[in-house]
Order: sequence, then structure tokens, then C-alpha cells
Amino acid sequence: MKKHPYRMVYEVSLFLLLLIPFVSMHSQTKPEVAPPAKSDTFATSADGKKYRIQRREVAGTNFRISGVDLAIDEEVLLQAAKLFGKTPTVSRGDAADYNEEACYRSATKDDNTYLIFGRGEVDYSFILSSDSSVWKGNHVCKQSAQITRDVATDSGLHLGLTQEQVIAILGLPTRRSQNLQQHKDVLIYSLEAKKRTDPQKLARMWQLEIKKNPGANRSEFLENYAFYDLEVYIEVKFIDDSLTSLTVSRSAQY
Repeated sequence: MKKHPYRMVYEVSLFLLLLIPFVSMHSQTKPEVAPPAKSDTFATSADGKKYRIQRREVAGTNFRISGVDLAIDEEVLLQAAKLFGKTPTVSRGDAADYNEEACYRSATKDDNTYLIFGRGEVDYSFILSSDSSVWKGNHVCKQSAQITRDVATDSGLHLGLTQEQVIAILGLPTRRSQNLQQHKDVLIYSLEAKKRTDPQKLARMWQLEIKKNPGANRSEFLENYAFYDLEVYIEVKFIDDSLTSLTVSRSAQY
């Protein structure tokens, strides 16, 4: 039986209305990247590739994990040794590429949680991972009862989070890559900000300066050290939309 034209229009309209939520939900399954901004800057990687840097910050709670804080003056490997015990470290590279790492892992059977702390020439970092391949050292990671699948940053980043949950904490990433065949996604945050030096730290730095150089000029000192550049790199890897590896690096440069 032939349908009335008005009924056909009604059915098509109804179909489109039902389709809208589905399209909206489907489009939200893949997170966007942060839109370009006038404050963005660009840098070139070691392999010659140009990449964008966002001019913004993330909360300091993202730099604290299991009692270790990348943002304080105490060297990160010393902090880790106090909390999880001393362990041999592995050093690679030199000068600007220098990095020294200490590895800790869960002491629980069938728990492949790894927490690796790093110290570079100008940066401190940590890697939280559910994959042992992140450790490139020539010795076994030190086991610790404090390293479990529940390890998280003070901001709430931990293994198993979805991309949506990570973006709720860190904001939109600077860039994103996908491997559809392997169901892998990577969110990368390249951030920088100009920060004022803490007054108490600045006072300590000035005292050290005048000890080394009694004739130091206060104005020149402030010009060099009253502010610093905070550079942050965060890489979050997912398999089947579940966080499997989190790398956080923080660098304060004068």
C-alpha cells in the first residue's frame, strides 16, 4: 500500500531525531585536542619535527605521586629512596639528554604495576605503567608493598582511567595519536608557563649568590631569577580506552 506523503515526511523526521543522539554519542567517543591559541609557541624535537606547546598550567597535584613530589627542591631519586628503599639506578645520555632512573614495582603476585622515577639535566619525572617493558634497566626493579594498582597522583590520575576521565583532570591535550588496528591511543600535553619564584626560595638563592660572589648586583640577580620557565610534558597511553602508562615530566628553568 502506498504511504501518504505526510506520513513519509513524519517517518523521515522521526528517524533523523532518533539519529541525533547516536551521532552525538559517537562523536564524543574520541577526545579532541586543544584548539590553537595566539599564546601557543613551537619547538623542534631531536628528530627535527616541529611541535606545538600550549601556554598554560596544570594543577601541582599532578606532580605528586605516592609521596614523591616533582615540584619540591629535594632531588626526586632521594625522595623515592626514602619512601621505597634504595635501589641501583640506570643512567643514559649526557648533557641535555642525561637521565638517571630508579625503578620500583609491586610486590604482589600477578600485579605488573611499575613506578619509575627519573632525574634529567633540568627535569624530574615519573612513569606509572602496567607494562614491564617501560623499564630498560639491566637489573630487576625493586619490589615494594607500597606499589599497587591503586597508585595515583594527588590529582587522581591512575591506571585504568578512560580518556574522558583523564581530560577531565588535565584538560584537552596538545596532540593525540591513534593506532586503530591495535586499539591504542596516546594523549600528549606539551605545556609551558612563566612563574614567579617563591620569595623564600629566592631569598635562599640570593644568600648563596652573595656567598659565592660578595659583589653580586641585586638588580641583575632579580632579573635572572625572579621568574622561571615551567615546562611540563605529560604522555598518557591507552589500550581499549584504558590508561596503561602515564609519563609526567616537570622542568623549572631560569
